[in-house]
Parts: sequence; C-alpha cells; structure tokens
Amino acid sequence: MKKVLVFAVAVLLGQTMLFAQNGKSVSEKDVPERYIKDFNRQVNDAKNVEWRLIDTLIYDACYTNDKGTKTAYRFSPKGMETRWYVDEKYYPHAIVTKIQEMHPGFKIKELYALQIKNKVTYQAIVGQRKGLFTKKWKKMHLMNFETDSKFIDEIEL
Repeated sequence: MKKVLVFAVAVLLGQTMLFAQNGKSVSEKDVPERYIKDFNRQVNDAKNVEWRLIDTLIYDACYTNDKGTKTAYRFSPKGMETRWYVDEKYYPHAIVTKIQEMHPGFKIKELYALQIKNKVTYQAIVGQRKGLFTKKWKKMHLMNFETDSKFIDEIEL
C-alpha cells in the first residue's frame, strides 16, 4: 500500500512540474489586456501567436518570426522577459562542453537567450532521455550561463 501511495504522489508531482514548465494553452481573450498591449508594443507583426498560462498571472506569448527563430515573451506582475530559442546547430561550443563536463550523458532539451531588464544570459534545460523512442526526459536541470558562456548556476527541476 505504501508503494502505491508513494508512486501516486510521485506521478502527481511529475505532472505538476510538467504543467508548470509548459503551461496551458489559452485564448487571447483570456489574457489580461495589459499583457496583450505590452506584447503588441514589442512585436507588431507576429503571426500565429500561442498564449500559454504558466501560473497565476504569468503568461507566455510564443511565436516564430519570419527568420524562423522561435521567440517567447513571458509576462508577469514582476515584469517581462524575452526568450530567443537557439537552434541546435548554433549552440555555443563552450556551453555544450561545460554541460558535458558537469553532467556526462545529459543532452540539451532547450537552449535560449534570456533577456530580463536589459541583462542577457543563456539558459539551458538539460536532462537524460528516458528511452530511445520516447520524448520524455528525466533528471532535468536548468543551467544559467553568461553571454560569454561562463557558467553561473543551476537548479534541479
């Protein structure tokens, strides 16, 4: 009975982490008007914008620009942050090397340049693939790097 209870709690926590990471897709009409106005001030030609509810009063606006770069704006009461997702072929070599040194066998799930209040850093979400034919990940970490690829810190997700 204890094993079933522990397993149920683990599954619930795993789903909560997944929801917190990806959020829930919402219609633009469900997004606070100030966030929509801020987004339109930043980007006036975005097409196919997907709004996601991340947490209470935290929303992401995701889209792909004309050059094919995936971009996301996160709006919250604390302010706005911008993410420019980096294609795998453009990953900075120093960051890839540092990740391999610190976590052998880990792969980069996502790498993006993050701008918060005019400070730009790189963030990498890394982990291990659960299986060969699955898109699921385990042992996830969020690693922060300076723009010159110097390691700052990491958080276990």
